[in-house]
Amino acid sequence: MTRRIVYVLLIAAMTTLIGATATAQDDMEIYALGVALPFTGSFGAFGQDFERGIDLAVAQMNAELEAAGSAIRFETASADTEQTPEGAARALQTIVQTTGAQVVVGPLTTSEVLGAKQFADENGVIIVAMASSGPAASIPGDNIFRVIYPPDTFSSKAFASIALERGHRNMVVLYVDDPFGNGMNEQFIKNYQASGGGEVASFGYAPQSTELSAEAAAVSAALAGFGEDAGFFCVCFPGAAEAFVQVAQIDPILTAVKWMGNEAMTSDEMLADPGHAQTLANADFVTVSQSADSTPLTPIFHADFVAMFDKEPGIFTNYAFDAANIAMLTMLAAGNDGAAVKSMLPFISNHYIGTTVQAFLDENGDQAIASYGIRQVAEDGSEFVVIGTYDGNTDTITYK
Repeated sequence: MTRRIVYVLLIAAMTTLIGATATAQDDMEIYALGVALPFTGSFGAFGQDFERGIDLAVAQMNAELEAAGSAIRFETASADTEQTPEGAARALQTIVQTTGAQVVVGPLTTSEVLGAKQFADENGVIIVAMASSGPAASIPGDNIFRVIYPPDTFSSKAFASIALERGHRNMVVLYVDDPFGNGMNEQFIKNYQASGGGEVASFGYAPQSTELSAEAAAVSAALAGFGEDAGFFCVCFPGAAEAFVQVAQIDPILTAVKWMGNEAMTSDEMLADPGHAQTLANADFVTVSQSADSTPLTPIFHADFVAMFDKEPGIFTNYAFDAANIAMLTMLAAGNDGAAVKSMLPFISNHYIGTTVQAFLDENGDQAIASYGIRQVAEDGSEFVVIGTYDGNTDTITYK
């Protein structure tokens, strides 16, 4: 065989390989997975970490699809909700109009989810939310699926039971004035008083507030009026919670009563301040935090996240990972079509075992399995430790 013939054969082989590669690339089908989260504001750190959890899920799914010889790949398209209902609506619209995405993971809070709801329903876009829990978004037949975190109709019962077990004859509640905070306040009062609790004085604060001295004074006065058997319940977002504790730590009334609070108050930033940590420890601060359970996937997720990002996953980040997997598995089963995904998602979700619990949806498209850990600040203020569990489906508290 002459050198010229060898060259011709090599060129022909290379041309065939290049052509095959181009054809494979041309045949690749890309599914856009929207990501609408707050990347700025007081929840910016949550949103950024949630996005990492979603990126991990997408990277793993694409690797599996490639190994299986599938032509489908997922690509994320992200937009900042700015932690407002209006911002969430804009984020969803931007993602859909620029990429054609039919499925969006997020938003984070209930107010953001409700802000994006109208656009999603009118345009056949499916929202797969990972941490929204306000009862106001429990709506049958819409395009919102809250697949991991159960609605606060469960946790509010746990808080009411804990308040009564602690002997609180009356309660004072500080809550964020948005769908999440309003819902938790209303549900808590309902459950607390139905089980024998007394009066409840509630004070709302604006969602974007970071200065709560006036609210702290009002809470302190209400507690003083109720007497020594009263308890305090803070339904607060992280930034506001830190601002409130900053004022409360020098208030003789607020430092003399027992506290409860939603799990957003268990952020690393809260315990990073020694004064804040000691205030919560002295107040026997207790939170009800979903979920107390783990699965064989829990340590695997943790190890994979650290390997990919060289940092520990933050609180709730695994929920974003699970929500993204449910979204992608449904799209693989039903296609990249909003209506088909809406029909198929409950089936996929109800057969999905994630990094905490099985996802199982009720008639509203909300997580129906409620398993919580009851956490308390350690005496030295260094961490939150599990002291018990609450089974929302049987309304049962079990302490260690």
